[in-house]
Amino acid sequence: MAILKNSVIVAFWTGMSRILGFARDLVIANKLGAGMAADAFFVALMLPNLFRRLFAEGAFNVAFVPIVARHKGKSDAAAMEFAHAVFSWLIVVVAGVTLVGVLAMPLLVGILASGWLDQPEKFALAVELGRMTFPYLGLITIASFLGAMCNTFGKFAAFAMVPALLNISILVCLFTLPWAGAHPAEAAAMAVPLGGIAQAAYMLWAARRLGLRFRIAWLPKHADLKTLLLRMGPAAVGVGVLQLSLIVDNQVASYLQSGAVSYLQYANRFYQLPMALIGIAVATVLLPHLSVLLGKGDRAGAALSFTRALSGCLTLAVGATVGLLVLAPELMQVTLRHGEFSDFAAQATAWAMMGYVIGLPAYIVSKVTAPAFFANEDPMSPVKAGGYALLVNFVLNVLFVVLAMRYGYENIAHVGIAVATAIGGYVNAGLQWKWLKSKGVLVIDRGALWADCVRMMGVGVVLAGVLLGMKVVVPYLPEAALVVRMAWLGGVMAVGLVVFAVMVQGVGLLRWGDYLRKKGVQGV
Repeated sequence: MAILKNSVIVAFWTGMSRILGFARDLVIANKLGAGMAADAFFVALMLPNLFRRLFAEGAFNVAFVPIVARHKGKSDAAAMEFAHAVFSWLIVVVAGVTLVGVLAMPLLVGILASGWLDQPEKFALAVELGRMTFPYLGLITIASFLGAMCNTFGKFAAFAMVPALLNISILVCLFTLPWAGAHPAEAAAMAVPLGGIAQAAYMLWAARRLGLRFRIAWLPKHADLKTLLLRMGPAAVGVGVLQLSLIVDNQVASYLQSGAVSYLQYANRFYQLPMALIGIAVATVLLPHLSVLLGKGDRAGAALSFTRALSGCLTLAVGATVGLLVLAPELMQVTLRHGEFSDFAAQATAWAMMGYVIGLPAYIVSKVTAPAFFANEDPMSPVKAGGYALLVNFVLNVLFVVLAMRYGYENIAHVGIAVATAIGGYVNAGLQWKWLKSKGVLVIDRGALWADCVRMMGVGVVLAGVLLGMKVVVPYLPEAALVVRMAWLGGVMAVGLVVFAVMVQGVGLLRWGDYLRKKGVQGV
């Protein structure tokens, strides 16, 4: 299996989905702004997305793939026998969880946004929207199971395309349902389960095309079902540190001024783009790849693939971090400052994004290191690292917000929340990196990696200088027509991209020719 080739496939379709997601967020910002309705919708959307990322796509995937890959090493029939048992149980479990979630929605909203308990209208709206969106959890869980099976059998494109269907559903509903009298927030919420139906149906069709057909039995038994269940809990924490950190962020932000939740959510959308294109795309391919290599006892091959993947991801992360930090204010003005979205909201979102982006390299490192532990059937190390990171995030969240409120910086208190999340990311990545060596998970050439990091920092400094220089020589004109501002932003980004591409090629960090070869290579 070629990590590079498959990572590019996943990144391409993820990028297409994120472009649609970007369009979706622009429409949401235009229709809802950053007030009560937007805050309530984002909390309602966070509920199924949280469970999806923690369990359906997160914990389930990292626990399930190594086990099914082990069975596939014996025979396809053994893998399918295990898959049939898991699928049957999954149907029962997600149906029960969905029902409980809908009934317990007031409790769930109270947990995520307890600061709204004294705002009855806002709280009630979040509960109403949450009940509309929560059935999405069951649908995306089924789609995620089918996607994990397709990935295990070496077909990555199908599941990488799935998120686009949800974005299309939201866009269609936002443009059509308000004409029938629905509030834009209700239209967006109704679109979520409709998108889930499309995702589950598409993955069922894709799996059948691969010859994967699943039968449902009543509560079947399998020796590895218990193993899967025991690994899912630790895996949820291990892969979900960022999502759990965002819950902490949301909870603290619910006590701040109206709009704080929305500022963080919009900022997170931009921050998640490079995270998905770089970290998640590679991690999706790396987990089954390492599982197969380690299952064969090829630890040297696993270490080589891991090292190349980590170096390539970090290089791209540095470029994305510098670009987003330097261009954050202009990016928010051009993309979000329309309709109900004010100048202050755009600036507040830019500050939040800058806080989050500081931690981008760390979170991408942890996205690459975690699969190494999971493939080695060691789920507890990422859990411990994640636990320490969450503790640091919570303490710093409260500390930064209290300091901001005390010294009269209420309007930017939410920025401290984003910075706390970034610092927590470095705690998580640092501990995982340390334990990779101390626990003997993989033997990595650390000297070569540190040399790469020095070159990355040099590239980052030059890129920052080029972008800042362009902002001085050709200043941004906030009062110019939108098309002019879009052209300015696109031009600066294009120059920065060319400079970055030439430099990383020149210093040997990435060889773009490898990405253009039809034959996949092992590693990044």
